[in-house]
Amino acid sequence: MTRLTPLKPEEIVRKLKKLWYEWPEAWGRHLHMIKWPNIIPIPKHWWSEIWVGLISKIIKEIWISRDERIEL
Repeated sequence: MTRLTPLKPEEIVRKLKKLWYEWPEAWGRHLHMIKWPNIIPIPKHWWSEIWVGLISKIIKEIWISRDERIEL
């Protein structure tokens, strides 16, 4: 199995858009990707990438495997 790596918030948004999530809506310091009934909050901080633990939680919420995430 391949390892997950940290990603920038823009990369996660691009990958979720490929899975038919709607354009991100900004609420505070987070972007929210919406595909009813799921709302996925993604922290957007200019100084950091999204850590692997949070990416793993997002993958579980959108019901895809880690290998499918790598292919996106």
